[in-house]
Amino acid sequence: MGSQIEMVSVVRPRFSFYKGNSISLSARAASQCLDDAGVDPGDIGILINTGIYRHKNIGEPAIAALIQENIGANTVIDTDSGNFRSTFSFDLNNGGCGWLTGIHIIHESINTEEISCGMVVTGDSDPFPGLSQGFAFETAAAAIILVRSNDPKGFTLFRSYTFPEYSQELVSHSYYGHLRWKRNGNNLLLIQQKDSYLDLCVKCAAESLFSFLRESGYKFKDINLIIPSQSPDGFVHKLMSIIGLSDSIIEVPKTGNRILHTAGPAFALKKAWDDNRFKASKRVILITVGSGINVSVALYEN
Repeated sequence: MGSQIEMVSVVRPRFSFYKGNSISLSARAASQCLDDAGVDPGDIGILINTGIYRHKNIGEPAIAALIQENIGANTVIDTDSGNFRSTFSFDLNNGGCGWLTGIHIIHESINTEEISCGMVVTGDSDPFPGLSQGFAFETAAAAIILVRSNDPKGFTLFRSYTFPEYSQELVSHSYYGHLRWKRNGNNLLLIQQKDSYLDLCVKCAAESLFSFLRESGYKFKDINLIIPSQSPDGFVHKLMSIIGLSDSIIEVPKTGNRILHTAGPAFALKKAWDDNRFKASKRVILITVGSGINVSVALYEN
């Protein structure tokens, strides 16, 4: 038994002038994914939201619960009919690695037969359009559905790598955020990212990829496709320069001066899905990177 990707869908705002709402956009991605896959919302056993930059920085209720209600995925258990299908939804905050971490949780839940179908949704938008300055991420959202399969192929290996030795360097030099309290109540969240953060992300991702391949027993020549994070800016290009395989790594073009964040790897997957490179690839690696520094890697076999 294993878990396989049934469908992946991505969305951007329909109009270029629309500043976006991560919640409604994520719900649209989830609905589109269900429609494209021909899956009933009631079949979703677990729904995980991994978006970071949320509309108005909403913390409660969980964004996943709002998406669940929007798509009609078992918001109420019908005890009278004896149908006890239910959807468990929650938010998972793991930065740029959240999407792949969510997939790992769905995979394990399918393998233990707790569910037969699960969904990960992710999306980001400027929390306060018109008030934020220098917001670097594109308004976008994505959803992926995993289903149980008797075929042993699909996702076959997951690993996460952490590099705490860089935590102090991140705080003091490369990537950090803090609140600036103001008497009028308009508090500010300030985030600063320096060029050195990109170099650290690429270094840690490359080390993780080499470790992952050693454990999997494969070599680079055995890998047909790599689906990476699309942030920080320049990550894919620099990773290519270290490991080579430029024809096998999927990069999604930037929209203006903004980059994809948590939905980035899903957009890369969708690009390869639509041109059939994903299904034509025998072995695919998905790799995501986020502050910490954390790196998550997965192997998918067709």
